[in-house]
Amino acid sequence: MNEGHTTDAPALYQRIAAGDEHAFRQLFGLLAPRLLAMALRITGSPAVADDLVQETFLKVWIARDQLTGLAQPESWVKKICFFLAVNLVRRQQIRDKVMNAVGHERQLDQNLPVEEMVEFRQLLALVNDAVRQLPEKQRQIYRLSREQSLSIREISDRMGLADSTVKNLMVMALKHIRGSLQKAGYPLSVLILIEILL
Repeated sequence: MNEGHTTDAPALYQRIAAGDEHAFRQLFGLLAPRLLAMALRITGSPAVADDLVQETFLKVWIARDQLTGLAQPESWVKKICFFLAVNLVRRQQIRDKVMNAVGHERQLDQNLPVEEMVEFRQLLALVNDAVRQLPEKQRQIYRLSREQSLSIREISDRMGLADSTVKNLMVMALKHIRGSLQKAGYPLSVLILIEILL
């Protein structure tokens, strides 16, 4: 932001925290171009960068009540976008490596054997069963992490738990899922792949 915008920033963020949609649109106009440029540098895709900026502002609006307690709210908004972009790229790189390693490129040729597809679906069903058997807090943390891609900090804020508690419960959840798959006879390599993919 330039000098004029910086002077008005505290009042702008206070209005957003109070639910002022006009102020929120103002903030979007001020920050979106910068966030878009940053997300584009990280992801290399204009469409993905645009989606990430939209997601950033959605997260800001949902958590707007936190804005009044922040010393540097603009930095907080930028960090949300930065971590969304970096995490997306990291997950995509891992997913691409795993898919290449297990030969999923064959799906492009529609040559994946029926037996492998059936086995993969059975494996997913086992994982889902294991998740359903988790204690409620572990299950909730696992799903927030894997299905909504929330960070440990975001999960702890949402659930009102300490970061260390969230980490410990996540470790316990993954241990339970691994144990369930081991009992079903899956080797360690498969367990590692499943942990990355799911």
